[in-house]
Amino acid sequence: MAEFFDPMGDLLAEQAQVDVLVQDFSEEDWNKMASYCTTWKLKDVIAHIAFFDYCAAELLNGRGESVNAVADAFSDQDEHYHVLKCQDMTGAEILSWWREQRTIMNEAFIAGGPKSRVPWAAGIPPMSNRSLASARLMELWAHSVDIYDALGIEPVVKDRIASTLFLSWQGRPNMYNVNGLTFDPEVPMYLELTLPSGEVWAKGDPASPNYIKGSARDWALVAIRRRNWMDTDLEVVGDEARTYASIVQTYAGPADPAPEAKNQR
Repeated sequence: MAEFFDPMGDLLAEQAQVDVLVQDFSEEDWNKMASYCTTWKLKDVIAHIAFFDYCAAELLNGRGESVNAVADAFSDQDEHYHVLKCQDMTGAEILSWWREQRTIMNEAFIAGGPKSRVPWAAGIPPMSNRSLASARLMELWAHSVDIYDALGIEPVVKDRIASTLFLSWQGRPNMYNVNGLTFDPEVPMYLELTLPSGEVWAKGDPASPNYIKGSARDWALVAIRRRNWMDTDLEVVGDEARTYASIVQTYAGPADPAPEAKNQR
């Protein structure tokens, strides 16, 4: 068997965590409204995750040229990204489908190993299995926050949130681009975050006058656009740091606005 690499193990652990969260839902629970994608029910959240796990599995197994091509061939989506093929399914049926699709995806990740490459977005070079696993982990955790928030439960954050932190740093050039800004790699920046275990995760120049420090939890919630940095305990110092904290976004696509700040600073 190919090497069992860390992002894959973290993805498996997060899948199990979310499964426990939703496994005992009644149909009434499944039909509660999500907190972030305001037209989605909780079953739509899991349908969305399952849908793109299906797309990943297809591409990992050599079936398809891009995620959009695979997605379009499977099901239409409306303007709110509802997976139309799933609209008549019960929550329990969607959960069963997610379990099936994530198992196929996980097996393909493990069989291919971390360095194998898989096509994803059209016109962009294939990414490594390791990178795709990290991206699937980030999206799963981001949407689990939508469920936690809808239920009034504090989101569960483990050290595996480091994958989301990495994406928040690695994707800076694209964040600036989609916001119509110019990214200057010569401008120093420092990001220092404390993981739930107490370990410090850091990137950049510690001597930079622009820095962001605080908990990995707070920064990750900001990076997935579920919190405004002004409503967290993050220490954000310097104009460039304030810009970064205002536009950080770990997922692809057009710029999403941050939630409106309840506090100004």
